Amino acid sequence: MLSRVADSLYWMSRYIERSEHTCRLIEVNLKQMLDESPEVSGKRWERVVNCLRTDPPSRSDREAWTVATWMMFDKSNPDSVASCVAAARENARQVREMISADLWETLNRLHLYVKSCLTDAAAKRDPHEFLRHIKHEIHVLHGIADSTVVHGEGWMFLMAGKNVERAAATTALLSEHVQDFLAQQIGQGAEGFLHWVGVLRSCTAFEAYTKTYTAEVRPGRVLEFLLLSPIFPRSVRFCISSVRKSLESIEFEHGTKRGAKALKAARRLESLLDFLQVEDMMDETLRLRLAEIEQLCGMVHSALEDAYIFYENAPSEIRGAA
Repeated sequence: MLSRVADSLYWMSRYIERSEHTCRLIEVNLKQMLDESPEVSGKRWERVVNCLRTDPPSRSDREAWTVATWMMFDKSNPDSVASCVAAARENARQVREMISADLWETLNRLHLYVKSCLTDAAAKRDPHEFLRHIKHEIHVLHGIADSTVVHGEGWMFLMAGKNVERAAATTALLSEHVQDFLAQQIGQGAEGFLHWVGVLRSCTAFEAYTKTYTAEVRPGRVLEFLLLSPIFPRSVRFCISSVRKSLESIEFEHGTKRGAKALKAARRLESLLDFLQVEDMMDETLRLRLAEIEQLCGMVHSALEDAYIFYENAPSEIRGAA
């Protein structure tokens, strides 16, 4: 497979996943701020910006609606939903012969919807409908891709992109919340319960969590579930296992050891997660461990890109930040 094709498939998948994660995070936090004081709400949006590993133009301007609008509609922000959907569509356009017509048409329709909302005042006044629509369409995209795209080497790059993005996003989310938890900036009792329910909902994990641990929400259990569950599709462990399987399949297709470094990094991270005991390290150790996991996610991405998809003179608009 050409590096150009692998590049576009990998980044198309990452941008789609990034769009959905951003939508969900904004929607959850817009709803939760209704029950909070302005002080708590201000800290919440500071945390949202940090979780997304992005930085608004003005660090002093972290007011809820300003941050939400900047993350949804601002095309000058490369991490906004509008920019990510446009970049995913551009990557798909580069490899139309590798994806199905149904997948292309659905992604193109999503792109046109987002584009129309940029000048629609009603969409900006009521962002919940905008966010729900994007999430729904991306779920449809995943289903169409699974049903209509050949599960060959190209599919493995799609899966690798989705799961690298998902693992990194979940780790960043947990890292920010653990940091505030250890600094005792997250309340106890009802406030703490709502906070950790929000963390679960940010990963669409609340229902799955209650089926595993009942409705008793504890910080240690939430962290354990989102980090280590072997069966929940958004847990870091599940995602990294999927990345490792994708890399093994790609290596088998190539018949070489070209991706050995990426595979080694994925196996190292998977092994680390296999032996992690969250309940035994609810202190500074956990924060350091999450930083290590996030660093290893970056290493998997860099090694994969170096081995298979880096090529000189790649169009800058089709690549994003790891």
